[in-house]
Amino acid sequence: MKHFSSYLTVLGLSLATVFSCTNPIDTGSDLLDEDLVNIQAVDTFKIITTAVPGDSLLVYSIPTNSSSGFISRYFLGKMNDPIMGLTDVAIQTQLVPAVQIHPGLGITVDSMVLVLPYSTANIYGDKAQRYDLEIRELADSFALDKNYYSNQKLPVSAEVLQAQSFAVNFDSIKIKEYSSSTGTETKVPPQLRIRLNNTKFQTKLLGIDTAVYKNRVKFIKEFYGLQLNATNLGKALAAFDLSSTRAGLYLYYKTAAGTATEYRYVFGFVAANSISRDRGTSLLGKYLAGEPNQEYILLQGQEGANSKFSIPSLKNLKNVIINKAELVLNVANVPGDESVFFTPSPRILAMYRNDKGQLTVVEDFNNASQAGNLDPFYGGAYVSGTNNEPGSYTINLSAHVQNMIKGKVPNEIYLKAFPLAESAARTTLYRADHPLYGAKLKLYYTQLGQ
Repeated sequence: MKHFSSYLTVLGLSLATVFSCTNPIDTGSDLLDEDLVNIQAVDTFKIITTAVPGDSLLVYSIPTNSSSGFISRYFLGKMNDPIMGLTDVAIQTQLVPAVQIHPGLGITVDSMVLVLPYSTANIYGDKAQRYDLEIRELADSFALDKNYYSNQKLPVSAEVLQAQSFAVNFDSIKIKEYSSSTGTETKVPPQLRIRLNNTKFQTKLLGIDTAVYKNRVKFIKEFYGLQLNATNLGKALAAFDLSSTRAGLYLYYKTAAGTATEYRYVFGFVAANSISRDRGTSLLGKYLAGEPNQEYILLQGQEGANSKFSIPSLKNLKNVIINKAELVLNVANVPGDESVFFTPSPRILAMYRNDKGQLTVVEDFNNASQAGNLDPFYGGAYVSGTNNEPGSYTINLSAHVQNMIKGKVPNEIYLKAFPLAESAARTTLYRADHPLYGAKLKLYYTQLGQ
């Protein structure tokens, strides 16, 4: 299990540009002739690309002073993509009392409702998709002192607590809140509300000792949490915000005195997506199985798929200053795709393996993130095409290419859909050998010693 854990040291955002001669090189298919290195020339490089499986991703980290450990969105569904294959994403999470007081003895339960606020901007695929959801109790507890990765799935009880079919509601709704002594009608952002009618489950939760309610660590040893899993195939993944102040399990009840009120269990300490994939005979499945004629570059969010780039002839450039290096990638129209649902990733991340074999972001991304603005210093964002031209990505690799030429970093670059754990999007790109829209590395360099 691998994930990038740190950025490179900031080395500055600009390279030396005080030299007088700058040459553009659009690289595509042919090797640079070594005889031309010492003269100012325009030539082409060969770009080699290979599909590689993604590494499992960190989906929950031990909290720190600056981070809760939660990711900003949690996906759910079984998405069948004609290019990438099947992606099955479940949610598994703990629930703990919002206030460490038992809701009370002698109460009359009206209902228990699981509330999952949507992260509507991040729902991926067919927005009209219906989901057949099953909710089960976890049969084992999360550990509070460890990280969790996307390939980890906890065991569950056989019994289904609740099954429900739903489609995403993108509109705000009105609910009654009982945070005071009287019910108040309130308009809230889009959310999925699932009524848990299982009386055995209700009895178990309310039967936990009042002393245990006062200690959340003890509470999660009595009640491990829930797993949410979609059972039907579709063309989308729903997305939820479990850190929302409205997320949780709500108990609506009347006190012994007859007052209507509510009690909330919140998601914490741990919540994690569990992701499994079945590539089957999909295009990506064939590529990962070693298909020799890989016509496209395929990238998928989370740990789905990456692409490995190598430009062997960069080593032939000697005594140069890279003023600018841009990797330009064009989105491909793949036969059999359903691009109306499966839209391109919002950004592409460039990484490399450091001397310890760990994937690390390129220096240009690191510099841009330190500056607080990716677009002018790194780029990599998707830009829609115009006049029947394909959409594209332009990635600044100036510092990284200079490091490659100096031999400080390997020749290979890994491309990933970004953000990593928090994006379900995928991208299909033309390889370098496409006659019109092939991948290109555009270099602007200054030759020294002329």
